[in-house]
Parts: sequence; C-alpha cells; structure tokens
Amino acid sequence: MKAHSRYIAIALFTLGLLVVRPARAQQAQRGPSTAEERTRAVKIAHALEDDPLAKDAKDNRQWVIQWIIDIPDITVTVCDDYFGAIPKTPRAHMREIVSQMTISSAAFMIEHPDKAKDEQAVAMAGLLGSLKAYQSILKGDPSSRWPFVDKVIMMREEGKLDDYVSDTRRKCAQEEEEQPDPDTIRAAR
Repeated sequence: MKAHSRYIAIALFTLGLLVVRPARAQQAQRGPSTAEERTRAVKIAHALEDDPLAKDAKDNRQWVIQWIIDIPDITVTVCDDYFGAIPKTPRAHMREIVSQMTISSAAFMIEHPDKAKDEQAVAMAGLLGSLKAYQSILKGDPSSRWPFVDKVIMMREEGKLDDYVSDTRRKCAQEEEEQPDPDTIRAAR
C-alpha cells in the first residue's frame, strides 16, 4: 500500500446523486493513515456490513469514505457496473449498498496487505461486503429489494461470482482506457 503520486477521484452517492471529489489536495495536506485510523476503518467496515442502518452508520460511513479520500496510502478502485445500471432515482438504501463496496475493499486491503495489489481479490471482498450489507438491510426492510443485486447473490450461490467480478473488472478497465471515468475510484496498481 505504497503511496503513489496520482490523481484520485472518489465516487460517492450523496443525496441520490453521484458526486466526484478529487483528493489530490487532501493528499498533500496529510500523511499516510495511522494504525489507529486503519483499525477504526476496519471496525466500521464490518459494523456497516452487519448493520448498515445502525443509528451511527451514516456518520461512520461518511467518516470512512472521507478518510479513504484523504489518505495517500490506501486507494480503492471501484466501478459501479457491479450493481448494474444505477437508476436515476435512487432505490431505498442504494447509497449504503454501493458505498459499502469501497469501504469493504479498503478494509480488505488493510486486513490483507499481502493481497492489497490483487485487484480481483480486493474487488471480490468489496462486492461481498456490499452483498452482506444488502442482505442485512433486507432483514429489516424487505421492500428494499434490488433485483439486480439479487441476481449477483444468485451468482455467488452458484459459484459464478469470481467470473462475474473478473468480467466486470475487465469491462471497467476497458471503459477507463477508452474514456477515463471521473466517477471511478482509482486503486493502487
């Protein structure tokens, strides 16, 4: 998780809109993440997977996303194609589910520094974190069902999720090469 000089764009869902925040200025203002921050981020990531609608979830989610934006040493590549076509009108709890991929990816990189540059493993961990959060949300709010995410869960159950992640990563990389997407979070490569 070595710092590289590069432009980072973080895609966030805020008020139902995709908002891009360049992080270059924040990177220059602070040093690498601290052990305490990494511990906090991992704890928050797992808590949000288990209970994404907890009383403190919104504040914790905002903290960890802003932390990922600000730090120069952990960078996550996320492509929203994992969730199909994102509707213009956000579904219930869509922001929580989509942002969880970024948060769970960062937690995986912290917990498995030997795999931090393995984009397939990082993307898989992030998507699994999102699926766990989605299923946690459905337990309390069955009306939040998202058919495309249900299909991704079926792929997981059928043992096809690894291929899906690989294919989606390739598609995202190809789109990035053709036309860099400012809504994509850049990862360490």
